[in-house]
Amino acid sequence: MKIGAQTFHVSDQAMEHGVYGASGSSSTLIVVPGGDWPLNAQFIRQGPDLLIAGRDGESFLLRDYFHGGTSSDLVTESGSLLRSELVERLLTGIPAPGQYAQTSGEEGEVIGQVETLLGNATAKRVDGTEVALTAGEAVYAGDVLQTATGTSLGIVFEDKTTLSLGEEGRLVLDKFVYDPDAKTGSMDLNIVQGVFTFVSGEVAKVGPDAMTVQTPVATIGIRGTKVAGRAGAEGQENTFSLLPNADGSSGIIAIANQSGAPPQILSTPGASMVLTSQFTPPPPPFVLSQAQIQQQYGQALQTLNAVQKSVETRQQEQQSENQEGGEGEGEGEGAEGEGAEGEGEGEGGEGEGEGEGEGEGEGEGEGEGEGEGEG
Repeated sequence: MKIGAQTFHVSDQAMEHGVYGASGSSSTLIVVPGGDWPLNAQFIRQGPDLLIAGRDGESFLLRDYFHGGTSSDLVTESGSLLRSELVERLLTGIPAPGQYAQTSGEEGEVIGQVETLLGNATAKRVDGTEVALTAGEAVYAGDVLQTATGTSLGIVFEDKTTLSLGEEGRLVLDKFVYDPDAKTGSMDLNIVQGVFTFVSGEVAKVGPDAMTVQTPVATIGIRGTKVAGRAGAEGQENTFSLLPNADGSSGIIAIANQSGAPPQILSTPGASMVLTSQFTPPPPPFVLSQAQIQQQYGQALQTLNAVQKSVETRQQEQQSENQEGGEGEGEGEGAEGEGAEGEGEGEGGEGEGEGEGEGEGEGEGEGEGEGEGEG
C-alpha cells in the first residue's frame, strides 16, 4: 500500500497507550499508517522533522518530531513497535545537536568483525555513512547491518560471541561494552527482521541482564547459550529456539514482551516459542526436534557453523605460528652457543699446535747438530 507523501504534526498523531515500556511508565506513541513498511524504510532527519521513506515510494513526514529533545516511540498500523532509541539508530541525515555526544563512548569503537559473507550486505555507521561489507570488515557500536536477498552474514564480536544473519535481515548493534580484564560488559542487539543464530560469549557470563536481544515482538535475555530465531513484524510469527551447546548442554533464555506477563524461561535443548504480538503474553514453550530445527533455521545454522570453523582455523594457525616462532628462537640460541664452543676449541688447537711444533723442532735440531760436530 502506497500512502504517498503525507505530513503530520506529532501532536496530531500522538496517543496514550496506557502503561508501556520496560520501566512500566506511560509513553507517547505515534502511529505510522500503511502496515509494516517502516521496518524496511529509511529514517531521515530533516532539522526538527522526521521523514520515513519506504522502498516502494511510501513516505511519512513527522513535523517537529525532534522538537524539545525528547523523541516518541513509533508503532506501525499493524502494531510493530519502533522505540525512539531504535529510530535514532536508524537515522540518516543531519543529526540532532548533541546526538553524537550522547554516544561518544560508542562512536568509532570496533566491537567485532565480519567473519564470513555470502552475497551483499551493508553497514550504516553512526555518522550516517553507508559502506558495503566484506569479509574482515570491522563493525562498530551503533552500526545498522542489512543483508540483501540470498545473503548470509557471519560476525564475531570482541567477547567471542558469534552471530549469523540470514537474507533480507536488519540488525542494529545498539550497545557493546566489554572489559576482558575486569570481566565486565553489556551487549544489546536489535534484530528488526530476519533469521538469526548466535552463540553467546563472555559478556553473557557477566550477569543475567548483561546481554539482551530485541525483536519487534519480544525481548530475549541471554544467559550463556546458543539460540536461533526468526524476527518479524507484529502479526507475523516470531520463532525462538534454544539450541544445545557443542557438549550437549544448554543455557537459559528468558523471553518477555509488553504484555506485562512474567517472562517465559527456556532451559531445555530444542525448547521453542512462537509469538505474533508484543501485547499477548508469551505462550508456554514446546520442543522442536533436531530435524525441525534444521528445517526452521538451516541456512543460518550453516553460516554460524562456518563462522565458528573459520575462527577455530584462524586460532590454530596463530598457535602454530607462535609455536614455530618459539622453536626458531630456541634453535637459534642453541646454535650460537655451539658456535662459541667451537671457537674455544679452535683457539685451544692453535695454542697446542704452536707449542708442540716449536718445542720438538728446536730440540731435535739442536741435539742432532751437536752430535755430528763432536764426532
